[in-house]
Amino acid sequence: MKSTKKAQRLQAYWQSTQVKPLRCNLRDNSIDVKPEWALLEEITKQTIDRLPLLRPVFLRNAAVCGELSAYDESWDRVSAKKPKLIKPFNGVTFEESIWDDSTMIDLMKEGVADIYTTDVVVAAIMCAVKSNYSWDIEIKKFGDSIFIDKRQDDNIENNILNYQTVGETALEHQPNDDKTINGIKSLMREAQSISESFLHYSLNPDPTMQK
Repeated sequence: MKSTKKAQRLQAYWQSTQVKPLRCNLRDNSIDVKPEWALLEEITKQTIDRLPLLRPVFLRNAAVCGELSAYDESWDRVSAKKPKLIKPFNGVTFEESIWDDSTMIDLMKEGVADIYTTDVVVAAIMCAVKSNYSWDIEIKKFGDSIFIDKRQDDNIENNILNYQTVGETALEHQPNDDKTINGIKSLMREAQSISESFLHYSLNPDPTMQK
């Protein structure tokens, strides 16, 4: 049965009065603002949303490094009737930080760019207007160079950019604590573990292997 325009208006009104307040409850401060900090400038989401449209310019690759493994296409045939086990991956994953990347450090020394950052930080900034969770980044300037990176906290669990987000479109408020199995951070850790395990075991170690 197709929904009428009246039903659509009622649903839109309910979402505007119920969903938005629930989502606002998730936007707690990622870090506590100290009173001795001096406020230089405040940039709101509305300000970012009104920024002029920028056209990307294609540039040459400053460096090509690393390895790219082939994808194991047998995972495309996985279904409910033909499941495939994903083993937990307990190895070491690369921490996406510009200060942990030796290649990035070399590029900084060569001065090949004006701004240095990572794909995770860029994605967070680009999606900031639609984000339902609080996060923070560090922006440092030395001379004419700008360095944008995730906050390097002693407790890595405090940085939400280290995990996969969950419940971004949930209509109900989810507990934002670590004590319950359905807490936001508990679900994020589980999603991150599944993502790392799938990325590791879905790669084909022999790209010349026949199907």
